[in-house]
Amino acid sequence: MSGARGRWDYDVAVIGGGPGGSTTATALVRRGRTVVVLERERFPRFHIGESQLPWTNEILHALGARDTIAASGFIEKWGASFRGPDGQDERYADFQTAPETPTPQTFQVLRERFDEILLRHSEKCGARVLEQHRLPDARVDPDGVTLSLPDARGGEATLRVGVVADASGRTGVLAKRFGRHEYDPLLRNIAVHAQYEGIPRASGRRAGDIRMFTRPDMGWLWFIPLSDTVISVGAVIPQVTHRRESRATPEESLAHYLAATPAAAPLLERARRVSPARFDADYSYLATRMAGDRWLAVGDAAAFLDPIFSTGVMLAMQGGLEAAEAIDQALHAGDVTARAFTRYERDVRKRYHHFRRFAVGFYDPSFRELWYSRPPLIGIYYAVVSVLAGNWRPSLLTRARVEAFFVVVAVKRILRRFRSAQQTRS
Repeated sequence: MSGARGRWDYDVAVIGGGPGGSTTATALVRRGRTVVVLERERFPRFHIGESQLPWTNEILHALGARDTIAASGFIEKWGASFRGPDGQDERYADFQTAPETPTPQTFQVLRERFDEILLRHSEKCGARVLEQHRLPDARVDPDGVTLSLPDARGGEATLRVGVVADASGRTGVLAKRFGRHEYDPLLRNIAVHAQYEGIPRASGRRAGDIRMFTRPDMGWLWFIPLSDTVISVGAVIPQVTHRRESRATPEESLAHYLAATPAAAPLLERARRVSPARFDADYSYLATRMAGDRWLAVGDAAAFLDPIFSTGVMLAMQGGLEAAEAIDQALHAGDVTARAFTRYERDVRKRYHHFRRFAVGFYDPSFRELWYSRPPLIGIYYAVVSVLAGNWRPSLLTRARVEAFFVVVAVKRILRRFRSAQQTRS
């Protein structure tokens, strides 16, 4: 292979071909960089995380992939509905009402297809994609990074690259080598999920929306339409509940959690499970280090946030765009030390905490009480919907309204504790 500028086989190696990795690769090759993607699996492969946010559209436009995704037959999504434990309270988040949302319609996707489309797009743009290639070792030195790869004969091949983008998901090949994933103590839930047929859908424009049912134990269910007949169904359950109520198999546990959520019963009367059930640990975390000399972490390798508001793919892809920009600038400047990626890491952490506030809030009874209140506080409500649509850079007015929402939540929390203390004394 000819060296990139005579020094390396490639300017950049991207470890992992999911949305964060493929975004990083595509954005780099569109900037003129040579890129190799090392993916340990063969695509297409199953992955959870089907429901997308409107702000993902802006990333797809930047990659030149929006038209391809739009023409792929995915279910259109315009919003999300939330229903309380008794089935009476409902709040509908209509993305068309969300301020500062350029394109309010997004998609519910089969991730095996969505991820493969993005990875093949990287290939078409000029990245070299090597599937079923596991990375056992990466040696960083002042002049580059040497990657050791198993070859077809059972031996070892090496690649020399300038920078490595760790997009290896929760595996965190480099993020865990140079640091660790630090778990959020407030967001430690278990998810169990499967695909079903026979579940009725809404009609018209809301037919493709995600439906969520909250539970008294602060858990929740999701119903995500994937096709005209198939719906992804999942239960996100607090760890304390799961330790007490889990069953012998994922299928039995999922059936139990669905049966224990009466508000969802009308949807499940004729439901038929058409896939195995799977467990996922929805533990939110941040990497203690997201960058170092000649490497940085992207997507779930850098951070994972509770899926309550479907931010996962958008956060990974936005990080991929910014990682590509940071790497390109660092290579151009000839400084690929950790300090070249300081701004990138700061922005990833800031965006994570922006959405984490809402994720943590949703497990707070005071937050849910205000969310379901009638009538809603219109200006504040629309500002919150804007964030739920993926707005990670809200205007001053939207930020002020969001702050007002959390002030009211804090007041409700104080009043709730005061009433509880009074009841305890009496």
